Amino acid sequence: MFTIEAINEEHAREILTWRYPIPYDFYDPPQDGRNTFYVEQFLRPEFAFHSILDRKDAFIGFCSYGRDGQVAGGDYSLQALDIGLGMKPNYTGHGNGAEFFETIERFAIQTFEPTSVRLTVAKFNRRAMHLYRSFGYDDLSYFVDAKNDIDYVILIKHLTRTLRT
Repeated sequence: MFTIEAINEEHAREILTWRYPIPYDFYDPPQDGRNTFYVEQFLRPEFAFHSILDRKDAFIGFCSYGRDGQVAGGDYSLQALDIGLGMKPNYTGHGNGAEFFETIERFAIQTFEPTSVRLTVAKFNRRAMHLYRSFGYDDLSYFVDAKNDIDYVILIKHLTRTLRT
């Protein structure tokens, strides 16, 4: 099982070096020379960024809880806890996704006790869409980010008491 802990500066800086293969290079961190700004964003308490560690305590990914998981242009008027996440590129595509996401979702439910959990996903990311739907997430809405012309899907999962224990 993976573990989760508050993100630290070392992990925040490492995320900025990650590069994904096409078409997932869409998720590459910006290369605009503002590394200090981005590290500071990862460390802001209101974004609730966390590190995901493997069994050997190696840093393999991150997640956030709250508005950082939202994408401009989406309708987030429905009350739900937003989750943002990213896995280190060399860990993707090797069957780690379900355990990785289960760790993130379980932490969200136990820590924040939401009634609904929401994810915003680029529509082309079929691997992620399949994974989240297998966890019981349903399509809520669709929108296009006019800034980069990317289609997004907002997924939601309504929780029951039994899921929060």
